[in-house]
Amino acid sequence: MTETLDTPIAQLSEIVNAISDPGDLYRVSREVEVRVTSAMRAARQTRAQQLKDQGLTWRQIGELMGGVSAQRAEQISRGV
Repeated sequence: MTETLDTPIAQLSEIVNAISDPGDLYRVSREVEVRVTSAMRAARQTRAQQLKDQGLTWRQIGELMGGVSAQRAEQISRGV
């Protein structure tokens, strides 16, 4: 799975690195970082909610999410 991420990440980096103005590069790189972080948080939130709707416990969901606690899994489902 990680390999499939290499190409889009490299493409995004190329786009940002092509910006010649240092200030613009910084601002755009921060915007990209914020937007990607937000999108990934939403993806985790949606998946946690889906797993809960399928009847899994927060403990089970936490285990599937890399071993986070049941409390953290529930927080993720709320976007916290």
